[in-house]
Amino acid sequence: MQNHFLFLLADGFEETEMVVPFDILLRGGVKVSLASVRKELNVKGAHGLLVKADVRLSDVDISSFSGVFLPGGGLGVENLRASEAVLDAVRSFASADKWVTAICAAPTVLASAGILHDRRVTSYPSTETDVLPHCGSYSQERVVVDGKLLTSRAPGTAEEFGFALLELLEGKEKAESVRSAMVAR
Repeated sequence: MQNHFLFLLADGFEETEMVVPFDILLRGGVKVSLASVRKELNVKGAHGLLVKADVRLSDVDISSFSGVFLPGGGLGVENLRASEAVLDAVRSFASADKWVTAICAAPTVLASAGILHDRRVTSYPSTETDVLPHCGSYSQERVVVDGKLLTSRAPGTAEEFGFALLELLEGKEKAESVRSAMVAR
């Protein structure tokens, strides 16, 4: 069965953190759906990139996805955290033992959803104090895997994050093949 990942997008998302993992997963054969967390399908990134989502989160059947991804971005994360539908979706993925992944400030959304107890995580440096009280342990590593939880630090770690996720979903050989074809480090 093909892995199918759900990317949650809110206005103000960090473009690099969304686009790089999206591209790596697609190249690796993972199906990716972009879900707007509001009624409008068009979602505007932190630096002006306009992305048309495939679906509204309110119309999504979570059971059809292998996992969920939340990009960072200051305003984007605020908008994700303010959405009870996002928090419920994160909780649903976690309780179903599916992949829950987040980068930059987005692990604060996971903290708000209450799924980080006894988990090892990382996040954007300035959000450590927001995440630390809600997790088992905090790491300053660039990418952290704890079971089916994958977190990363910032736009500069988006490529590492994308390849780590692809390897977890499709195996090391597939990830290395895509890395080689992209001439990535």
